[in-house]
Amino acid sequence: MNNITEAAKRLNISQPALSKAIASIEDELGVALFDRKGRHIYLNRYGELMLNYIDSAFRELNEGERIIKELTGIESGQVTFAVTFPHVMPLLIQNYVSRHPNIKIKQYQAISERATHLILNNEVDFAISSSKIEHRDISWEPIIQDDIYLTVSKEHPLSQCISIELTQIKDERLIGQIEGYGFRDTIDHILKQEGIVPNYQVEVEDSSAILKLVAMNIGISFTPKQALRNLDKQIVAIPINNEHCYREIGLAYKKSHYFTEVASSFKTFVNDYFQNHIT
Repeated sequence: MNNITEAAKRLNISQPALSKAIASIEDELGVALFDRKGRHIYLNRYGELMLNYIDSAFRELNEGERIIKELTGIESGQVTFAVTFPHVMPLLIQNYVSRHPNIKIKQYQAISERATHLILNNEVDFAISSSKIEHRDISWEPIIQDDIYLTVSKEHPLSQCISIELTQIKDERLIGQIEGYGFRDTIDHILKQEGIVPNYQVEVEDSSAILKLVAMNIGISFTPKQALRNLDKQIVAIPINNEHCYREIGLAYKKSHYFTEVASSFKTFVNDYFQNHIT
């Protein structure tokens, strides 16, 4: 929004009052924060810099409010987290809620980039990720190594293999997630190490659609072990003879993040669940 009159309406104050407030701040800082062109105003480089600090201040205020409410018992227990892969979440949440029925859970589905943003802005307590989230302000704790299998339709010629080499799939049509998702990045990295250029026939955002397309024999896919539960009878999962064919599942969280008792308990539960129910 670049019109000061419209901005005043949204703030429910008069236009002169808003103009006076802006002028007062600029006088105190000794520098203009906006470039003015007719009836429109635009943040200049000083304004953009100031906006970043203001946004950061509001995030810290919200985080402080959350912590105070937790310490004083005002807020009912809640844990918020992001996840970069959906397969295991329903069972994990079911197990936790059955033990802690009064705890509220909020889960975000996010690619690695968005998960990083949510962590840094204190919008989540942590993220469960299938690839390492790297940032100077984020800690990463690996939980398990999850083996990767090749999944094919029973009608596919490779379905008769007891195990398989990656070189056998170099000319096959692949079905996978679009670029940007942690598991897709892992697969592409593994194939690159073997000198294989993947031939993606179909790329989707919804990972749950991948195995449905495999069952239709449209192509083949790579599937982590934890996603093989209740596998369609039309699909065969084949072990891959390659020591690098695994993904690492771990927890990522902001180094300075305050973990409430509830969030800390859930974090411990997630570690235990993956180590004892997934491997």
